[in-house]
Amino acid sequence: MKLKKFRIKNYKSIIDSGDCYLTDTVTILAGKNESGKTSILEALEDFDTEAEIRAEAKPIKQKDAIPEISITFEADKNSLKEIFGEIGIDKKFSNDVLVEIIKIFPNEYRISEKSKSDLGIKDETKQSKIRKEIEESLQIIKKIREKYPQIGGDVPELDFDNLPNFKSLITQFRDQTNPNLANITEEKEKEKFSATLTEILNNIAELENLANAEAKFIEEVKKWIPNFILFNSFDDIFPNKIPFAELENNEWIKDLSIVSDLKVETIKGTDDRDKEKHKDDVNVKLNKDYEKFWTQDISNLSVNWDSEHLYFWIKEDGYPYEPSLRSKGRQWHLAFYIKVTARAQEDVPNIILIDEPGLFLHAQAQKDILEKLEDSAAETQLIFATHSPYLLEPDKLNRIRLIHRTKKGGTKIENKIHALADKETLTPILTAIGLELSSGIAHLDKTKNVVVEGPSDFYYLEAFKRLQNKNDVNFVFGGGAGNMPFVGTILHGWGCKVLYLYDNDKGKRDGSKNLKGNWLVSKDLILSVIDSEGTIEDIFDRDDFKKYILKNESKTYTQSNSEYIKKNKIDKVVSAKLFLEMIESGEEIKLNQTTLDKISKLFDNISKKF
Repeated sequence: MKLKKFRIKNYKSIIDSGDCYLTDTVTILAGKNESGKTSILEALEDFDTEAEIRAEAKPIKQKDAIPEISITFEADKNSLKEIFGEIGIDKKFSNDVLVEIIKIFPNEYRISEKSKSDLGIKDETKQSKIRKEIEESLQIIKKIREKYPQIGGDVPELDFDNLPNFKSLITQFRDQTNPNLANITEEKEKEKFSATLTEILNNIAELENLANAEAKFIEEVKKWIPNFILFNSFDDIFPNKIPFAELENNEWIKDLSIVSDLKVETIKGTDDRDKEKHKDDVNVKLNKDYEKFWTQDISNLSVNWDSEHLYFWIKEDGYPYEPSLRSKGRQWHLAFYIKVTARAQEDVPNIILIDEPGLFLHAQAQKDILEKLEDSAAETQLIFATHSPYLLEPDKLNRIRLIHRTKKGGTKIENKIHALADKETLTPILTAIGLELSSGIAHLDKTKNVVVEGPSDFYYLEAFKRLQNKNDVNFVFGGGAGNMPFVGTILHGWGCKVLYLYDNDKGKRDGSKNLKGNWLVSKDLILSVIDSEGTIEDIFDRDDFKKYILKNESKTYTQSNSEYIKKNKIDKVVSAKLFLEMIESGEEIKLNQTTLDKISKLFDNISKKF
């Protein structure tokens, strides 16, 4: 069963999270500290059928409120048929069905009213039909009994409010009359009497099944619901050694047996050659995979043993270290790798929850973590919470769910990242797509926002804005031509008016095509910094460029400013930043009229669009 969405109510800081829709692989909960990410993961953990909702989950401010966690799964039609078969209901489904199960503090499970309807559990029409059939059948029995009083027995009165008692009375009546059926002289009536009694009992049984279907269905479906496994801090540090006496029941050994085919019986065996070969096989298999997810240095995990202990070593540069002697980040990464890999490969279905993966790791190591998460997601659904931009991929923003606090203090989940106006919550996402968190984001304007390609564009335009006193225009760094649509979408979701400003080069042509074709942006919202072919550096008159950017008025060249920068490998960003700093410092700048005219025209073109 695939987890499709969840909703949490009255759980710690969460009044009502709203529906959180999930992907089939990785779903990321992104938000600032204290937003409620950990509480969400704990709530999902509490949904596990082997657990109760923890007592501390009860909200402090709403003392009478009861914690409630709802999970919606996609149940395939064949599985549903099997489940209904177990509860004694012959039912076929033409399509897969979304089933919402609600867990109420501390350990009560229910099916939502909609799911009961979709599953046919709450089938009032069918129940009414069965009741009518029982009524009609009972009338037939009464008529035959009146015609042949010698068969004995008292015909029970209908009692749908107490089906067990009614069933017992019908059974008793059947047992009383069976010995006397010979008194029914008409053979057809005799057969009809027996068949009708059997039909009544069968219908009563079906009514009972329908009445108890929800409870029976829940008990069966709980066997199918995946386990929710939360990794929050990995406090259980990877050991240096494990005594032989503990091998069979040690959790690390169980995990390693899944990850590397480690076999306790072989380790404890008497064949030295088999033991040596097994050790080599385990180490090869373990490190073949682990090396893919640890790219920081050349190292591996080594397993060895003597007659009393099984030992673990981290080898770096050929020298073995006990795991406890490595950094906290390295210990965490190793524990993470073993545990997550084992849970993803288990035969039982799991949904893995991780709180702040890679908290102790630097940027590249966090990217290794992300690689491992992606790999594990091929086997099982995975949900993790983070505020690290290194765990957010700019080309997969669709799997990010934003966690934020409302003004009333409750934790909310936002599925559409562009719909949330909380810029602090969006910070890691914007950073992940290369967006500088400058004044462009910190001081968003609702009416005049211009998304620009690169940092050099941003710095130059900020400088021009100050020179022209055009403070009503807000420039936003777009993180490159390819990311500009993402940034524009976020700003649009905030209710901002947005233009897209490109250099007049191939990037502009490709970007414009992408915006119009894939993002349905009107061509009227796409502008160039200059009319002719070139980049923002070409807005300067050559003399101005040499004086204020190159800081070498004697320099001579025939190509354009942008071509000269490219040919001589001059850092565009540093040059633009220095020019902005020059303006901000109040240094006197006297640009030629040619340059000023181009700048004025650019701002005029921008103003006309707003």
